[in-house]
Parts: sequence; C-alpha cells; structure tokens
Amino acid sequence: MANHHRPFLILCGALGLTSANAQSVSPADRTNLEGSSFTHYPLGRASTRMQTLHDDLPAGTVLRGHAYRRDAAQLRGVVDPFACDLQVTVSMAPHGAAAAATTFANNVGANPIVVLPRTTVPFAGTNRPALDPATVFELVVPWTQPFTVPAGGGTVCVDIEVFGNNSAGGSNRNLSPYLDAHTQYGNGRNEQEGYRTGLGCAAPGSSTPSYATMTMWHLGSAMQLDVALRQGVADDGSGATRIWVELGHSRQAFAWPGRPDCTMASSTEVWFQLPGTTTSTGSFDGGLTGMPVLPPGYRLWCQAGSIHTGNGDLAFGDVTTLVTPPAAPGSVTVSRVAHATDHASTTGTVSLSVPVMQFF
Repeated sequence: MANHHRPFLILCGALGLTSANAQSVSPADRTNLEGSSFTHYPLGRASTRMQTLHDDLPAGTVLRGHAYRRDAAQLRGVVDPFACDLQVTVSMAPHGAAAAATTFANNVGANPIVVLPRTTVPFAGTNRPALDPATVFELVVPWTQPFTVPAGGGTVCVDIEVFGNNSAGGSNRNLSPYLDAHTQYGNGRNEQEGYRTGLGCAAPGSSTPSYATMTMWHLGSAMQLDVALRQGVADDGSGATRIWVELGHSRQAFAWPGRPDCTMASSTEVWFQLPGTTTSTGSFDGGLTGMPVLPPGYRLWCQAGSIHTGNGDLAFGDVTTLVTPPAAPGSVTVSRVAHATDHASTTGTVSLSVPVMQFF
C-alpha cells in the first residue's frame, strides 16, 4: 500500500488547520484535540479521592479554578444535572508526574492550600458535543482561593476529595458524566480517537446499518489508522469480500447508484483497500500501517465500507472525523492517582489516563 502514501500527502496539503485556542489545558496537547478515552473520575464517583499531577502548567500562572469537558467520541446523549460535595487542595508536588506515588501524602508538597473548602458544587446537564472536541469546558469547579504556580515552574498537584453527590437518580450513587480523558503512554505513541457521526447503510439481508470506529496513532516515525468495521457484508467462506476506507478533507453526501440508502459521506480524495476479508458476521479489524508522519491539526473525514466482489453486495459504514495528532510528548507530563470508593483512603492507584482539565 506504500504507493498510496504520496497522494495522501498531497491531500493533506489542501486541508485547513483547526483553529488554535490558547488555554491552560492539561494535557497541553489536548487544547484543540479530543482525548483518547473518557472517564467518570472524579465527579462521577459517590466517594473518591483523586490527585492529578501536572508538569505542563505554565510557570507564574495564577489558577482560580478548573473545569472538565464532555467526552465527544462516545455515542452518549444527555447527562442530567447533578451536584458534588467536594473539596480541592493544591500544592507543588515534590516530584514530576511520571513519579506519582500510590500514597497520596507523598504527592503533596509543602504548604498545601485548600483552594475550595468542602462545598456542594452544582453541574448543569450536558449533551454529546456536535463535533470533537467540546468547545466549552462545561463542568466548572471555581475556587475560593487562588494558587500561583511558582516562577520557577514545577509540578502542580490537584487533590480532590468527593464526599457525596445528588442527582435525579438519588444521593451518593456512582454517576456516568462522560468526561473527556487522555492517556499518555510514555513510549512515543499518541492516540487520536475518531468522532462517529451519521448513519451507514445495511448489508443486503440485514436491517442493521454498518458502522466503524477509527483511531489514528502518531508513532514517532510513522502513523497508523486502526479501523474496526461491524455489520458489514459477511464473507461466505469464499474470501471474496473486500474492505476499504475513504479519506477526504470535507463531508459530502453522494448516493451510491442503485443503493440510494448508501451514501458516500467523505469527499474521498484518496481511498485504500484494507488487507483481509470480513468475518462470517461482517466484522473486520485492521487498518493502515506505515503511513507517513502527517502535520498535526488537519481534520479528516473517513468512511469504511465492504463489498462482495462476486455478487456485488455492499455496505457503507457511518462517517468518522478526526484531527491528525501531534507527536507524543517526550515524557509523561500528567498522571492520576485515585481511590475509587473511599475519599478517606491514604492510597490510590496510579494511572496515566487523566481527565482533560482546563485551568483558569
């Protein structure tokens, strides 16, 4: 497939960059990019303690609060309003994010400041954003006491204790607010999850539209696009099914001749046949490997499909849009330590999957 890479680079030369928007967002490279996953920590837990360690907040910045945004990639709709009983303490950690300790006290620096004494913070209901990432960090936690990152910089430790909550479902129950989150792998990989939209069409004989999830990886010296197709044209054992993916710089609507229910939804400047066949249930897991490194910030519109080369049966998946990611940070810059069920716990589990947070 290497011969397809040159036209793909030509395609990228015609694309427009996503808008830049300078905000104190951590992880810093997620300011204008969707995170690679979602989380319900900390706001969705009935009782929890969670610390996030941030190496990437600018020196000298005065912090007056923080906020979270809705995850866009998951196909989840309305989240009802809720309120959290919580407290926030901030300090300069004695070590970097990569060295986060399982003992909470070991991550707290000298002279911690309770920037928000225990109080109930209300959060409005949210809905899935119309495009990734969410344009607003809707779930805001304003502090009553500011915190200044020292002029020499360092690692900020945000220590959040959730004592309980209230929602339409009752009190002190685990919730699913679907907060945007991102994982820093620390090994040169950077993951960009796709945003699914629209509907595909069903394979002949099926009533379920085909769909696909896609993820783009920046691997340092190359890029990769993972494609997971479902409800495609099933292979009948002949090996005659083929899978493809289209990539374009804009969205369109072109009905396939003879199948008005099947719409090509990408401008399709280039397309690739993917190696392999579908399964007997119409599934496929594979993708494009060894792609050239693309400049960050280009929005692509991608669509996968399947066809039986013997009888002509075909099905288009829904359309996925994603933005080409930058190279991964040279080291881990953000980490998380959390205990899932007890705000009074002295220890937690370290993770590199962190909620995307805005500081203001």
